[in-house]
Amino acid sequence: MSEHLTQAPLSPGLRQRLRELSDQHQEQLLAERRAFHAKPELGWQEVETTAAIVEALVASGYDVVSGPAFLGEVERRGLSDDPIPGEGDTGCIALFDTGRPGPTVCMRVDIDALPITEAGGNHAPAAQGFASTVPGVMHACGHDGHAAIGLAVARIVKPLLETGRGRLKLLFQPAEEGGRGGRAVSDAGWMDDVDLFFAIHLGLGVPSDTAAFAVHGLLANARYEVRLTGREAHAGKTPEAGRSALLAACQIALGLHAMAQSSRPGIRVNVGLLTAGTAVNIVPGEATLTFEMRAQETEDLEALDKRCVDFVQATARAHGCEVSMTRGGSAEGYANPAPVAAWAERVNADVGAFATILPSLFFGASEDAGTLARRVAARGGQGGIFVLGADLADHHHTPHFDFDEGALSKSALLGAGLIASAMQVEG
Repeated sequence: MSEHLTQAPLSPGLRQRLRELSDQHQEQLLAERRAFHAKPELGWQEVETTAAIVEALVASGYDVVSGPAFLGEVERRGLSDDPIPGEGDTGCIALFDTGRPGPTVCMRVDIDALPITEAGGNHAPAAQGFASTVPGVMHACGHDGHAAIGLAVARIVKPLLETGRGRLKLLFQPAEEGGRGGRAVSDAGWMDDVDLFFAIHLGLGVPSDTAAFAVHGLLANARYEVRLTGREAHAGKTPEAGRSALLAACQIALGLHAMAQSSRPGIRVNVGLLTAGTAVNIVPGEATLTFEMRAQETEDLEALDKRCVDFVQATARAHGCEVSMTRGGSAEGYANPAPVAAWAERVNADVGAFATILPSLFFGASEDAGTLARRVAARGGQGGIFVLGADLADHHHTPHFDFDEGALSKSALLGAGLIASAMQVEG
């Protein structure tokens, strides 16, 4: 770890104080999780979510940067075709400077939801009255819990920071889904002075009262939208006069999936969307498809990216179609350094948050916290992404997703303990 970061255990008095403060905020933590769950917002559109977070942070005594000032003029990938007011200027960062020399510590939580219709019936949020009120949108990955945990951590550590050292950043990141917001936050420079960065994620198959700190296998990913333009023609009388964008798209979809044949770890390609055509008797003149690529190592993703782009362009030419490719969101691969994992495990033991620690966890998916962690590491800092166990009602990104709310207070206690340790809070 950085020479500025303490490895000393928390004092018994500070451990007790952290637990007392955590207990004080449990009821509000649960209420905020359910409020966020009931009003989910898609990435870059988290307008009401951000407003609620900013209000809470200001009330807790933090300086908060939000709105256009948060990300400035950096590129925001994946904005909607018809943006709503405030779209792209969501998310925020809370700041507190102790005035004493020490590390800059950043905790990151994400706040966006997914385009999924939430289940009803005996699904716990529906049965208990906090299901999504937004048609076709729900929190199906736990980001409602992450946002609430972030606010609880802010409240727990604030009265303790007067005896701490360094500077705290609490990042409430927009547009994690699709790997968009992390890149924008990084490009805006918010990680450039960070000595220690950490992010949390609930669930992911880790059972309740269990945590994973030695996390590896966060997959790098990238995605493209491909637009093909051919030539329409009568499908019966003169099909030879046409250039089928649909056939080109189908050939591309099949070929892209073949690109995943590799002995390198984590190589995956998926075509998730394909639309084409206007009528059954017309050679389709236009087609659109979207695909993503993943790899365990960022360098492998870069090689895969080039192969896929070359294949798409060559196949389009072979079918006589014009092609344009628009790069979407992306995330970088990451694995937690051993010293960061050991530090988090030690702090967890000090505060008594999670009873069981997994010796190792392969993440097996993408998380754009990896982009932020790599940015910090590239500048000499350290970063970690920790998976905090919560039994799930169903898999992530499904209509019946829900998590054990008992993980909320444990996660907030741990997050506060990590900050207190890194900022050398006295107690």
